[in-house]
Amino acid sequence: MRSLLYGDAALSSFFSARRRRVCALRCAAAALPLLAPAAASAYDALAAPCPDDPLFCQRASVAFQRREAIPLELDFETGWIPPSSPLQVSLRAAVFANTEVSLSGALEATWPEALSLTAPGDQGGGVFACDYGLDVSAQGRINVSVLGQDIDWTGDIPYVPQIDFQVHTREAFDAWGWAPGITLASSTAAQRLASVSLADIIGSIPGIDGRFELDVALDVAAHYATHRVALETLEQTTVPGGDITPENGASSMEYLGGPSVELNVRPEGSVRYEGTLHLIPAFSVSLLGREWSIPIADIPLAFPVTERDWLFEGERVRVPLPDLALDRREIDFGAVEVGQANAEIVRLSNAGEALLDVAVTTDDAESFELVDEALEIEAETDIDLLIRFAPKAAGEFTATVLVASNDPDAPEQAITVRGVGIARPEEPQDGGEPPAQDSGCACRAAAPAQGGDGGALAATGLSLAALAGGLRRMRRAG
Repeated sequence: MRSLLYGDAALSSFFSARRRRVCALRCAAAALPLLAPAAASAYDALAAPCPDDPLFCQRASVAFQRREAIPLELDFETGWIPPSSPLQVSLRAAVFANTEVSLSGALEATWPEALSLTAPGDQGGGVFACDYGLDVSAQGRINVSVLGQDIDWTGDIPYVPQIDFQVHTREAFDAWGWAPGITLASSTAAQRLASVSLADIIGSIPGIDGRFELDVALDVAAHYATHRVALETLEQTTVPGGDITPENGASSMEYLGGPSVELNVRPEGSVRYEGTLHLIPAFSVSLLGREWSIPIADIPLAFPVTERDWLFEGERVRVPLPDLALDRREIDFGAVEVGQANAEIVRLSNAGEALLDVAVTTDDAESFELVDEALEIEAETDIDLLIRFAPKAAGEFTATVLVASNDPDAPEQAITVRGVGIARPEEPQDGGEPPAQDSGCACRAAAPAQGGDGGALAATGLSLAALAGGLRRMRRAG
């Protein structure tokens, strides 16, 4: 059984080895999105290693846009104004808004506490734009009499707008636009919307003349705020850590292994409008030297607050992860003569879709030697790890080989190794015969060659080194 101290030492060794490789991995992380296959896949965004922490973080860029025409809750009719006047006008007005919200940011998944989820918004990654317009109709009523000539007319007032009355507002902000959100306020000066002669209204009548004019102005404020970034599994259930909100800036989900995870990401917010439309009509008639007119007056039409939920279409994000599998958890080296060595192989497989970074340590490095202590295993490949048992003394030996990695759900995996060191046979002294055996065998052992012990051990070491070199190979996982 390994001690806690040993586990801490193993992790320390792993992070030390990791620091030596992280610089090169940052460059690789920047290039991975360019190398990712454009295969027909169901996901919208593929995460890549984070530049600052490529072994324990994956980041996917996400972008959202929604545009919608919203009729504001102003559909107002003035009725006949002014009351009891020979000239009256009735106005009907409706306000509409084309609204667009764009947001960009990222989904980040980090571990070893798998899986922690954050959604940083991009600086300047939000755009809020509104275009307002009017739908105005008018009716007129004339009831005048001069020198026995009566004019009594009621009907629609046709007009050709003198301007394209639309208000355009647009502003960028930092995503996600949490509360209090972003507000676009706009006011216009009075503008002439229509100017129509009386002849165009009621036809040409000798002795009668007049005109209808309509000025308009608009004061309006639009407000957008994001309330949450929803995170859902492919089964459309919210992840255990909940949605990301201003109060809860991070979330989490369970990870039970596998090459990757996929999540649906969707911001949810609301748009609110409030404002006032100003209608300023003017209606005049002259008949046989007499004139009638409606005094120019501002008719303010305040529309109530209009609020709409603003739900974006979700983005499906795939997060590749490393996934380490060992083909052996126990190794028995058997009996090995002191001064000799026996080698065994453990296959380390990366069944994941992200780079697997491995550091291997043992609590008995004197007896159990590791040929490779730091390994990088590409996605869907495997490597053979060579472990040698080289006892320095006779007796039973047991140790733990700890394989630490950036696997999110199994960052430490242990291999139990054991072996028995046996003493070397005693050699005859002064070149004489070996001690007599009980069996009575008269066989004589050959004297060792000059420097035989060192030569044999050196030969063994060279042979194992060659074996280790041959076994360090990468194979595409079947």
